[in-house]
Amino acid sequence: MARGATDLRRVRLLLDEMLGPQIARELRQRGHDVIAIKEREDWVSHSDDQVMDLAREEHRAVVTDNLRDYRPRAAAAALPGGSGHYGMIFISGGYRRAKADIGRIADALEVKLEAHPGERDLHSQETWLG
Repeated sequence: MARGATDLRRVRLLLDEMLGPQIARELRQRGHDVIAIKEREDWVSHSDDQVMDLAREEHRAVVTDNLRDYRPRAAAAALPGGSGHYGMIFISGGYRRAKADIGRIADALEVKLEAHPGERDLHSQETWLG
């Protein structure tokens, strides 16, 4: 598909380091384009700014519970003249990250993906799993 046809592409996700690859694998099995930082050894030590840059380059929304660091970065990127981003999905404290919660997080992310099917549907916006 040509790069100009982005409106036909779906939202793609990049799971921040605190989210395991099991969630990414579960969502890929359901047909979604998701990658976890932990799946790529060369990405594991990236700073938050590098993760934001990577997500922008890959046209991916970032999924994280690191509000303190990512929320200000996302807000600054969304300002006029900012670099923009393909969306931020913040996970509230109500979601544990234990092995037993993988399915619950994957289900909630899938609902979010279904509600925002176009690649630019979350462009420079934040949304929450809550």
